[in-house]
Amino acid sequence: LWHSIWVHCNDSRGNAIFARDAGRWHPVDGPPYLREGIPGSDPERREGLLYFSPHVFRQGNLEGFGEIAREVREAIPSGSRVCELYAGVGLLGLSALLHHGKQADAAAENGDGSSDSTIRGGLQWLRCSDENPENARCFDRAVNSMPKHITGRTPRKFQ
Repeated sequence: LWHSIWVHCNDSRGNAIFARDAGRWHPVDGPPYLREGIPGSDPERREGLLYFSPHVFRQGNLEGFGEIAREVREAIPSGSRVCELYAGVGLLGLSALLHHGKQADAAAENGDGSSDSTIRGGLQWLRCSDENPENARCFDRAVNSMPKHITGRTPRKFQ
């Protein structure tokens, strides 16, 4: 029933419910991240996961937001350079990266492109930006969970 239990201690002045300081969050039980499939991914093929910690914003209606992600990724032309501002954990950009990488793979299988995904229709690059430093850690984990030929990154192990 419970994924994990965390305690948040905010003794600061003011009206804020949560403090931004990561040191205010203390894990009691369970894993440090909640994982969800990137919208448009196939869980059977292990195409990528989104990572959420208690420090980051998560959409309350991930299914509905998945529809928004579908519309956004399909509106981005192949070969684009994408910069997602106020990206959170990078849901929209990572969904687009995966979508265009899978299209590029399909084109290569049909003999419609070269072996370089940026030339045959993937995204040239993806940048995601947000002020919350925990979002960057979640984003890095998500990129690391995706196929290397789509991200261009060598997977790393995280502690």
